[in-house]
Amino acid sequence: MKTLLKNPITLLILALLSGSIQVMAQVPILEKSFDISRKAKNGYLGNIDMNESKNTIDMTYILESSTKNKLKYEIYTYDKDLNLINTMKDEELLEKAKTRWSWFKFKGESFITNSLSASSDMAGKLVFRKKQTKGSWVWLTGSYYRNIKQLEKVKPKTEDGLKYLFTSAYEIERDSAVLVIAGKPSKKGHTELMNFDIMSCDNEVNITTVDQINFNYPQKIIFSAPLQDENDKVENDDLPRDWIVVFAPSGLYKKEADPKTTNYTYIRISTKGKIVEKFNFDSPTNGWRVLGAHEKDNSVFVYGSAITKNLTEDYSDHIFKNLQMVATTSESAKEREESNNSGSGILGGISSLASFGSKDLGKTQEEVDVPLDDLKYNNIQIGKITNGKFDFLKSTALEEFEQKHYKPADQKKFIEFDGKKFVISRISITSSGDLFINGQDFSNSKKGRIFKGVYMFQFDASGNLKRNYGVKLDQSSKSGLFNNAPLTSDMYQAYSSLRESSDNKSLYWLIRDVKTVRKESFSGWNTLTTTWTPLYQYEYGNINIANGELSEIKGFGESEKKEFYLFPNTGSYRMNQYLYFFSETMNGSKILLSRIDLSK
Repeated sequence: MKTLLKNPITLLILALLSGSIQVMAQVPILEKSFDISRKAKNGYLGNIDMNESKNTIDMTYILESSTKNKLKYEIYTYDKDLNLINTMKDEELLEKAKTRWSWFKFKGESFITNSLSASSDMAGKLVFRKKQTKGSWVWLTGSYYRNIKQLEKVKPKTEDGLKYLFTSAYEIERDSAVLVIAGKPSKKGHTELMNFDIMSCDNEVNITTVDQINFNYPQKIIFSAPLQDENDKVENDDLPRDWIVVFAPSGLYKKEADPKTTNYTYIRISTKGKIVEKFNFDSPTNGWRVLGAHEKDNSVFVYGSAITKNLTEDYSDHIFKNLQMVATTSESAKEREESNNSGSGILGGISSLASFGSKDLGKTQEEVDVPLDDLKYNNIQIGKITNGKFDFLKSTALEEFEQKHYKPADQKKFIEFDGKKFVISRISITSSGDLFINGQDFSNSKKGRIFKGVYMFQFDASGNLKRNYGVKLDQSSKSGLFNNAPLTSDMYQAYSSLRESSDNKSLYWLIRDVKTVRKESFSGWNTLTTTWTPLYQYEYGNINIANGELSEIKGFGESEKKEFYLFPNTGSYRMNQYLYFFSETMNGSKILLSRIDLSK
């Protein structure tokens, strides 16, 4: 018997039978690296085409040496197993290339367009502003460098000659229009908090009242955003989604307030400004900060963090200390940055002062979120809406999250989740109906936010918390310090996504985070512009759906002993049972193709 126990194979079998050794399934990954030509390296990756019928992948590079009338390009073709099977070099007339490839966005070396924005002025009144966008094509990136200039402004008035109160706005870029919800004032009472017009305005400031929202008590918008959905490849600018708005009772004027602090209202508005769904609901918390609305299979999942305090007495605006909850401008953070691309130096400063009155003074959602993110929340609230009502609406206390925490197999400690200084990014829904909410905590420093651990909260199909996964990320080890970047990689939020295996036994968790920051310079409209571009990588792990175990978290390209970064504006690409990813070295001389087999 003693001899038998000394046999290492016998010991392994006995250990497995006793359950003392846990075998974690790893991600089935295949990776291969390749060199590309010098011309392709100095150009840019135009597109990645997945040809499912042929099981091939085409990577098309637009070359830097493109002439005024012709476009030179190279196409590298790989099979499903990442073998290079063909390389083609050719050229195309520019005009023909624009019709041949929908992804080729070149419309000329420069352009000028006119559009519109809506925002709040310093007194909270609604202001429409015309804006002019100048674009200058940059061959290095295959995109336009844009400069936005604010022009004249218009303040619409009611039939009584009173100025509307700005409440919320949504730019429909495809239609060159902006939708606005505006409080309608009167000479008696606070009707601007109870009666709202939904207006549509085109880029010539032709204003049309499309619909109305009326309440019996004063209200405040706590959420305003376009729907998210499963179609990540098409941006909202190209395919505008419906507008989701959530109102909460306001306690600003206590004597006029709704007697029920949790009597919230959900409204869905079409891209033409018509109300398509509206209903009241009783929120489990009086301080719900809705952060997203995601549509799947004709249901809308609404989610966010919450503060529950003095449930029957305090109103939402009391709990959030009268902080603004939604943006006070229709401009995005990107547009705001482009509005500031007006040069520098003495003349630039004088111009900025002279045009101060025409500037959009509203706050973007990113600016509004800063003080809200710093609050301490005590609940996560999530609901599912089908056919004009909630199928469920659950608010889970943070204490429960600490009781159900999970970590990667190679991580020594669980990371604490206390609800303070925490941001939620988005939601994923699996085939079983389980819901996964992704987020990340941060700390504040002199240089800004420093992001830390990544979380993924798993709820069942009825909104009950099942697991709280926490991964400790190190985004600071290679954070761009060697090129004196003003931004470091740990100042950028990480984003998660999930993919299911074909047998529905595993989930592949993909974490897209910044690993370094690259300095880039280019000319546009006679101005030399320097930008700092974040470079992303994917980290990945495997979750056993049955028992919730999480494998080690690894990164693409670890076996290559080189640092690879995702090509700009790329993510994951699905072809049959495989998921593909495309990366390059910092100087672009070598590329890495990575593949996950979802059938395993």
